[in-house]
Amino acid sequence: MDTDPAAKPQPYGCLYCATAASFRGETARMPKTCPTKTHLAVVHDPAPYLEPDRHAMMVAADSTPFTEERVLRNRVEELVVFAKARGIEKIGIAFCVSLIKEAQQLGKLLKREGIEAELVCCRVGAIDYSEIDLPKANPDKFAAICNPVAQAKMLNEAKVDLVAQVGLCIGHDLILQEECDAPVTTLVVKDRALDHHPVRALRPTPSATPTETPC
Repeated sequence: MDTDPAAKPQPYGCLYCATAASFRGETARMPKTCPTKTHLAVVHDPAPYLEPDRHAMMVAADSTPFTEERVLRNRVEELVVFAKARGIEKIGIAFCVSLIKEAQQLGKLLKREGIEAELVCCRVGAIDYSEIDLPKANPDKFAAICNPVAQAKMLNEAKVDLVAQVGLCIGHDLILQEECDAPVTTLVVKDRALDHHPVRALRPTPSATPTETPC
């Protein structure tokens, strides 16, 4: 049996923490397994945030949640405010075909705010499932695969400054992030069962009607 503690890192205490003491800096209330106690040199290091561009990113991020009147902004509003604070001129929107109307609405909204928008649908390229050996519900019918590699390549070619994901499937979103030259943020998370609100699965709320059917 391996007894080397270095071979088996101990789990961080956040899974069972009931204090959130780090939020208030209350060291005495932190569990013994709190990373703030067990990995202080790693987690209590402000140096990365003092680098000019990273600091500017933090300033922009910190200013987006509220208006000057301390009214909460929604995520779309935050995207606009953050982009303007960072001098972002062109946003790519990598969207799921099931959310085409919402993605187009986002593109129009960005343009009204003076930000260029470039949209690319997940089914771009019209590659059939059979071309990459994926099974499909109706083998005799054409069904286009999700194509995050092409989405990323098109947005790279368009030279966008930031990419916003709108409803990409889990896994496809990871491929997009790997292929994109620009930073990627998630605006809408795909959740077919809960109308794209996965946080509902972590709260006692009723299920929503599915909004998408399989190929």
